[in-house]
Amino acid sequence: MKKIILTLMCLILISCTNGSCDFRNISWKRESDCDTETIEFRLDGSFSYFCGCGNPVNDSDLCDSYTYDEKTNTIYLNYEQTTEDSIPIIKIISCTDKKLKLDFNGEIRTFHR
Repeated sequence: MKKIILTLMCLILISCTNGSCDFRNISWKRESDCDTETIEFRLDGSFSYFCGCGNPVNDSDLCDSYTYDEKTNTIYLNYEQTTEDSIPIIKIISCTDKKLKLDFNGEIRTFHR
């Protein structure tokens, strides 16, 4: 009986640490060198990424939607048109209730609630 309980507790701990959190419908913020940036992934598939003054970060205003692959923790941005600043793939490195760490083509950006 003790082995069963211990096994169940281990499985619960593993699923809690390896499971993905729901990062959608949350305004995530980070302090950049110049301003505060806000990124949002909405449940309806819309996406926004802007600085405190309201301007888009990178060319996020050209992105009209995103898709999310839970198996690979990858966000695919769908651009109307791309530029040299386009980052079409964002990898989720880690996600908790309070912190979202993303990989923008090798640049790690950490956001908070």
